[in-house]
Amino acid sequence: MASSQGNSAAAQDTPGRRRARGRQRRGVETEGAILEATLRLLATRGIHGTSLDLVAEEVGVAKSSILWHFGSKEDLLVRVAERVFEEVARGPAKDILALPTLEERGEATWKFFSQTLRSRPELKRLMLWLILESVEGRPELRARLRQLYEGVRELYDAGLRSVIPDAAKRRRYAIISVASMDGIFLQWLLDPEAIDLEALHEDLRELHGPERLGPDRKKRGARS
Repeated sequence: MASSQGNSAAAQDTPGRRRARGRQRRGVETEGAILEATLRLLATRGIHGTSLDLVAEEVGVAKSSILWHFGSKEDLLVRVAERVFEEVARGPAKDILALPTLEERGEATWKFFSQTLRSRPELKRLMLWLILESVEGRPELRARLRQLYEGVRELYDAGLRSVIPDAAKRRRYAIISVASMDGIFLQWLLDPEAIDLEALHEDLRELHGPERLGPDRKKRGARS
């Protein structure tokens, strides 16, 4: 029986199938190289300075190959944003969610945010540009960005589950958290010298710390 199954599998593994798998593998590798090259160019040249021609030159492929994989510059940039989110969700976010307390998760989240802001601001600029582009009659782009932001909110939601049992309230807190980070980034982007990230972090600790609520609010919280 095992021999017949092996013969059957070998018969199915035809030269045509092997060639198809090879093309698929090369396609995945090319797509990954295009995304990596786009990220490098965004960091050095910005969004408007990153053209499909430059990406093609960086990767060593024809521009038509990029269009075949992604369709347009906008679609390529959305895929870059999606890939970055996937990497964050699998890596830093997973590590943060594994921390035992909300305080530790909050500290780690801020550390990751501030480091990304300083070292890779092009990622946040990319999201801002895509959001503005999606307002101008691009419903498919808008839908993908909405899904991406929903994923970000879900990560924050997951970090709050151990302390906020109410799902609706958790979602509101997640929205506020994401909005706060976006707002801080916008102000930092316009005037980085005026935005003291360390001081902001200390102020956020005071706002969120239960010991800072004051006796009246703590009593009301105990009665509710």
